[in-house]
Amino acid sequence: MGEGSTGEGSMGEAGTGNGGYIEYNRLTDGEALRAGNGLQTVLRGMARIARRLAAFAVLVGIATFATGMWVFEGSGRAKWIVVGGFLALGPAVAAVLASYRVGRTASQAPKFAGELKSLQQGGRALVDVLIDGDTGRPVGLSAATFSGVRSEIEQRRRDFPALSIAMRAITTVPKLILWATLGTVVAGGLGTILFIGGLIG
Repeated sequence: MGEGSTGEGSMGEAGTGNGGYIEYNRLTDGEALRAGNGLQTVLRGMARIARRLAAFAVLVGIATFATGMWVFEGSGRAKWIVVGGFLALGPAVAAVLASYRVGRTASQAPKFAGELKSLQQGGRALVDVLIDGDTGRPVGLSAATFSGVRSEIEQRRRDFPALSIAMRAITTVPKLILWATLGTVVAGGLGTILFIGGLIG
């Protein structure tokens, strides 16, 4: 009975401070390290997807834009430079931006564990979404699982710069990847149609 009232111990426990507010236990060194590793796992997975998509999107974008320049002449070519440039190269820009945002978190990775240990409820929430409770191993989850701690870290981004950069990447890169994927499909289809039209014409 007495042990449960001390506010010390296992993950997720909390006690009531003198002011009547909730005080969350800070992470242990082991928990912070495992959570930091879990965060790196998520970011590495995103980085692999973003890099491959960026390379493919750039290739498709250049091919589509070049095809349009070959097909259109005169005023049509001038319009294609604007409209076609956006349609063909926009997805590539989004994919490259996604790759850049994830890539810049690599230099911050050594700071994850230390900053996580300094968090209170945010650190606990990150452990809950990053670490498998049964095995204690890092797991990769969707960006939606980080919404509970994102606001806290954003408000304190000067104190937690590494986590702030990581959360920003995790919550924005999936949207960029989605836009780049859909845009690349559209650009590829458009390029194919233009190429066939150019051969027929």
